[in-house]
Amino acid sequence: MARVPEVTAELLERVRQLRRELHRHPEPGFAEHRTAARAAGWLRRLGLHVREGVAGTGVVGLLGEVGPVVALRADMDGLPIAEQTGLPYASQTPGWMHACGHDGHVAVLLGAAELLARAGPLPGRVKFILQPAEEEGGGARRLVEAGALADPPVEAVFALHAKPCLPVGSIEVEEVPNAACDAFDAAIVGQGGHAAGPHLALDPLPAACHLVAALHTLVGRRAAPFEKAVVTVGALRAGERRNVIPERAELRGTLRTREPAVRSRLMQAMEALCRKIPEAFGLRAEFSWGESTPRVKNDSRMLERVRRVGRAVLGASAVREGAENSMGGEDFAFFLAEQGGVPGCLFGLGTGGTEGLHSPRFDFGDEAPAVGMRMFAGLVLDCLDTREER
Repeated sequence: MARVPEVTAELLERVRQLRRELHRHPEPGFAEHRTAARAAGWLRRLGLHVREGVAGTGVVGLLGEVGPVVALRADMDGLPIAEQTGLPYASQTPGWMHACGHDGHVAVLLGAAELLARAGPLPGRVKFILQPAEEEGGGARRLVEAGALADPPVEAVFALHAKPCLPVGSIEVEEVPNAACDAFDAAIVGQGGHAAGPHLALDPLPAACHLVAALHTLVGRRAAPFEKAVVTVGALRAGERRNVIPERAELRGTLRTREPAVRSRLMQAMEALCRKIPEAFGLRAEFSWGESTPRVKNDSRMLERVRRVGRAVLGASAVREGAENSMGGEDFAFFLAEQGGVPGCLFGLGTGGTEGLHSPRFDFGDEAPAVGMRMFAGLVLDCLDTREER
């Protein structure tokens, strides 16, 4: 692997200021217009070929003219959470913040682009992919469908994600860093009436309560103890007044699994429950699956490459093995070979701190970007150098 360029104090300060600027202005999925424009301008200043408006607000930049292509990806969208950090660069968008570190992901990718652009002629090309709508929006799938991995074709792709449970200066690697996440919507439709005469109505609430209990005990009876899965009903809505029996009850939630066979089995069982329990009460059932994200399964060769580059760039003690227990979703899965994409790897980047992801007090911080930039640059150089040797 060629020597990874050092992150100069001047570059690091500009990346830190960029990250704080992005943090001040979080944007919803497929509405990341300000973020996308800022990223496109940064890449153009470095002399890259840039495409904007890919899959809505996506940006794709290409460094180099000929040779094999390695891709780096960062997600751009914020979350509908009111920030409580009290930081001087806290969100200026009411009700929205970067609680999942996407401000840091974008800053790291753009900083890595500058590192690689300064490194001189490369034995290949680098594609920088800035993705909209990772949080429930299906942005990765739409980007891949729009040709982000083609024209020119990508041979390997890498991404990172903030890991507040890890100290700054370290990374985490594992074969399956993220679970599959399948959203569902269920409704139970009856006949409304007066609270004084439930016998004259068809009350959907008792059936809804039975259904929630059944769903929350499903995993313990339909999955083996060693098969990791979780069902969560996150919303239950029915009625507005205490003396009115509602006509309809609605449930929304997610199924999360780490193995495709378990996912298929539990999806079938969930749909059966959501239809049959209302029917047993003489009510009508509605059910649909919403946005689905497959598990992230890293390519074994790319996973080993991340380990090797991490040891070389950060030191052996900085590379930590994950516990293979995360049930969080990540749509980077659509870029990877298991879903018809290319060999790649998603790794965790330590950001330190005490607040977890999606907390109103989470902040990516100013120290982790330099580590992420050097990892991204090192992975690109290692991929291109290794291929050139072949």
